[in-house]
Amino acid sequence: MDLQAPMTNCVGILGYPPGMQGRRAVSGTLFAGAAGLLVALTACETPAVGTPPAAPPLSPAGSGSALLPAALGGGGLASAAYAGSFEAEARAIHGGLVAVDTSHGGETNALRPLAERFKSVGVAAQIVESAPGRGNLVARLKGTGAKKPLLLLAHIDVVPVEGQPWTVPPFPATEKDGFLWGRGVADDKAMAAAFAAIVLELARSKTLLTRDVILALTAGEETGGVEGVQWLLKNRRELIDAEVALNEGGGMTLTSDLSDVTLVGIGVAEKSYQSYRLVARGGGGHSSIPKNGDDPALTLARAVVKVGELRFPARVLPEVKSYFAAASTWEKAPLAAALKRASQSAPRLAPEDEKILANDRQFNAQLRTTCVTTMLQGSPQDNVLPTSAEAVVNCRILPDETREQTLATLVRTIADPKIEVKPEADDGVGPASPITGEVPATIEKLARAAFPRAAVVTSMSTGATDSRHLRGSGILAYGVSAAPTSIEEIRAGHGAHGPDERRPTKWLGPAATFLRNVVVEIAR
Repeated sequence: MDLQAPMTNCVGILGYPPGMQGRRAVSGTLFAGAAGLLVALTACETPAVGTPPAAPPLSPAGSGSALLPAALGGGGLASAAYAGSFEAEARAIHGGLVAVDTSHGGETNALRPLAERFKSVGVAAQIVESAPGRGNLVARLKGTGAKKPLLLLAHIDVVPVEGQPWTVPPFPATEKDGFLWGRGVADDKAMAAAFAAIVLELARSKTLLTRDVILALTAGEETGGVEGVQWLLKNRRELIDAEVALNEGGGMTLTSDLSDVTLVGIGVAEKSYQSYRLVARGGGGHSSIPKNGDDPALTLARAVVKVGELRFPARVLPEVKSYFAAASTWEKAPLAAALKRASQSAPRLAPEDEKILANDRQFNAQLRTTCVTTMLQGSPQDNVLPTSAEAVVNCRILPDETREQTLATLVRTIADPKIEVKPEADDGVGPASPITGEVPATIEKLARAAFPRAAVVTSMSTGATDSRHLRGSGILAYGVSAAPTSIEEIRAGHGAHGPDERRPTKWLGPAATFLRNVVVEIAR
């Protein structure tokens, strides 16, 4: 059942103050959860093909009873009982989080209502700020201690929207045309909402757990995690220390008509993010009398060309082998055949297949370390000869290679003593998590049960998430997804970080239910 309410109550279920975030009237229906809204629990039915499965309620340990519906009161925070289903609560939390603009900090404002909600059901929760307004919520549900804790991690900061041509307001969320639109709908507030709802339901149902379940909703992931996970690991490690973690970085792909799940990806690795600065120096002076042989811009240009032509060795890592095999079933020729052969010959890659795959930017990035020039800097004025010319080269490094190896390759490729090559800030690096074991096996088993027509694969992210910090600190992190979408939707520009970020509404609930089942099985 959809939780919808008038715009004036668009975040009432989480207790946000009226008027926050400058709500505006738009076409379509604003996603909302009104305070005091009574939602009846409905009986589960066997779904037809293409219909998302319904979520069965959890029962308390030793009890066969389901959660009882009750009216929400006091802004949705006063009562420990929740009036709706698990999926409805996840949906309501999702809408409340998206309503708060966290693109320039302010995470604490989004987290305060959730902290009160956790306390209302007896879950220990606190907001720890790394800087004023940069809050990180940590909640812990105690288990027996027979196993080490499970960490559920999601970030609630989002990238800015300034300058982007949105057709709906990015804040709050808008439900229109079968989609939920808004900044953070996919990255990463759907995950935050699902994990929060899972912990709330586990607390209410008093499910017996062998592990502590720790929820961490963090700040600053989009800018490297310095205000969030990195800060917590450095300053409050005891709050989030765990054996395993679930985080973003997996995937859930829908068919082009959005009727079924075709792929579930288990994120086990990601490429390291590291930038290097190239510097060439010169004597400077007036641009009307340049000195032959003293042009740092020309020296730098030659180096940038060499970097642009550099191709790191290609190979098929174990982490992407099953993904290549699955992708061969939906890609067209000649990609399909090359992907199939690559998955069969892994880690080796035939030259003819490398040539085909290298022409696809997505698959090329899965095969090798990549470096590309992203920034250039020279003289501060057009009639001044530069005393230095600089370029920033951004590299995405395979998980079994190092930043030091990449630096050495750049220096060797440029082969010019006039060019200084130095690494920029350390953005963190972590090894791959095992592709076998309890956690990936559990995710695969439950994915096959929930989405029987989907391929289940391990995957490597070419982007960066907070999992690199967890893995680098010894916590085994696995990527999952709370916001399914189709390849066509991504190619149309409706993915994370772009304008009109959106996700199919009908699949948000089933994705949250799938994550709930994964958490329960790992933590029980």
